[in-house]
Amino acid sequence: MNARELLLSIASGEAAEGFLAAAVTSPLTAELVNACGSSWPIVHRDSDSMARAAVAAKSMFELENVRAPFDQCVEAEALGAELSFEGYYPRVKRFIEDIGSFDFFGKGRTEVVVEAVRRLRKAVGEGTPVLAGVTGPFTVLGYLFGPTRLMLSCRRNPSAVAATSQRLSAAIADYASELVSAGADVVVIEDMASSPDVLNPSIFRSVEVEPLRALTSRLGAPCILHICGDTSSIVGDLPKTGVKVFHIDPKTNLEVVRARAPEIPLAGGVDTMLLLRGTPEEVSKTAVACARLGIRIIAPACALHPRTPSGNVKAMARAVRGFCQLS
Repeated sequence: MNARELLLSIASGEAAEGFLAAAVTSPLTAELVNACGSSWPIVHRDSDSMARAAVAAKSMFELENVRAPFDQCVEAEALGAELSFEGYYPRVKRFIEDIGSFDFFGKGRTEVVVEAVRRLRKAVGEGTPVLAGVTGPFTVLGYLFGPTRLMLSCRRNPSAVAATSQRLSAAIADYASELVSAGADVVVIEDMASSPDVLNPSIFRSVEVEPLRALTSRLGAPCILHICGDTSSIVGDLPKTGVKVFHIDPKTNLEVVRARAPEIPLAGGVDTMLLLRGTPEEVSKTAVACARLGIRIIAPACALHPRTPSGNVKAMARAVRGFCQLS
């Protein structure tokens, strides 16, 4: 069974044996971007640079997948938010007042990302899984209107926020469908603003669970959901969203996840600060511990810090392969 078949088997809930070493979120580091002859603004804005960096990450870090894009602002930019591309990742520098049209595919960088996914599919062949990232509806709303305005709206008129998130989920699904048609095997939904660290779990249930379900139900590919922080208080809601795999932060209690959402396989588990500051030996031990705890897709728990040593990421991947050979 190749890596693509194993990932799809895990996402479908089948009992296939094995573990994957992967990057579910951004694998970019300064060393990687330099090695593939790109630069930080270009790697986010050019399809060829994006695809080359994704393939380079697989090779340099000995991972078993590729993914694009590398930031979470694609949808917000296409809907009118103004971005700054200074630094490592784009950020919103000017919010919008209202969403004029929810139909955003073809605007901003959406077609750049679709073309990058198409190139990735051709570059890695059928045996390597291609992951395509989109941003969750609630997080997109935060990028569009700003976190302060969004949180106030959640308190004053949560039903209006839920309705807007629902409409936005349909537009995100249209974009994600284009990514799947271009060759993506799995869609990663990054919904950082839904973290219980910043959003009350009751508000998450009222404004985001149904939009996430609507998004996943419209796609012809399984979805991995990424939410930062300690998600113990919302993992019981994950089955309602329709996601097939949950990308877990080490802050989350695994026993709680198993008790409240036992049917959902897990990805992630390796702390990005450990990858940044730890030793290869410490990373290896953590990766093996994640596998022994039942995390099937061993990956950094969030986007890699740009200064992460490549040796630490390779140590994670090699530890997973070593564990597979022994188990």
